[in-house]
Amino acid sequence: MFGHLFRKVTLGVVILYSCWPSPGQTNALQHIPPSRPRVPHPEVSAFLPVRAMLIKELTVDFKLEAGPTMVLAYAIPEKPYPPFVRCGVRVLKYNTASGWAVAFKETDSVDNGGGASDAISVEKVISSSGKEGLVVILKFSGAGTAEEWHVLAAVGNKFVKLNPTPIRDKAIKARNYMSGMGYNDVTSEGNLVIEELPGYSPGRARCCPDRPSVAVAFRFTGSSLKLDSVKELPFTPP
Repeated sequence: MFGHLFRKVTLGVVILYSCWPSPGQTNALQHIPPSRPRVPHPEVSAFLPVRAMLIKELTVDFKLEAGPTMVLAYAIPEKPYPPFVRCGVRVLKYNTASGWAVAFKETDSVDNGGGASDAISVEKVISSSGKEGLVVILKFSGAGTAEEWHVLAAVGNKFVKLNPTPIRDKAIKARNYMSGMGYNDVTSEGNLVIEELPGYSPGRARCCPDRPSVAVAFRFTGSSLKLDSVKELPFTPP
């Protein structure tokens, strides 16, 4: 009987010891980061103007000091003729104490025969450091088309609009091309924003480009735009 009791006590000690965490396990448990509180989705309609059509909702990591950010791009048809559309972007930032709030907003207007859904688009561009920016593209259409664009970025803890126009105009002028003639197209890929422009010699009519189109690539550094490359595209004379 005594032996049976001894075996029970011994078995209990072994089980208790096997359940006790080792020093390595204790350290591992101490280094498990606490789970982040869940960020609720914003009530989007509360942050848009009256009659606004939501064009795109996008999460962009601007690397701000506090809180995640979300971008809302919208358009509001103002007049049927001429087809006047008011476009806008609002950046929302989340705070655990106060919730979602507008951290930045911008508006512009375009004439666009395709209506509100065709007037604005937004895309992400990502620098080599992982910092993201927002490419904002406004489209004008009527007698031909033209796209105007800029990159929205955070420098320090403030939002800035990076304008490509001086870089583009210098690159085009160096090749004796005319700029600002429309019929361009803007896309983003990785850390590049690429603008394709038809080739016009000085004095050429807007209807009839006479030289190869060029693809001008702008590199996003996280806080600025730099000229990356200018390439001629295949051209078939009219």
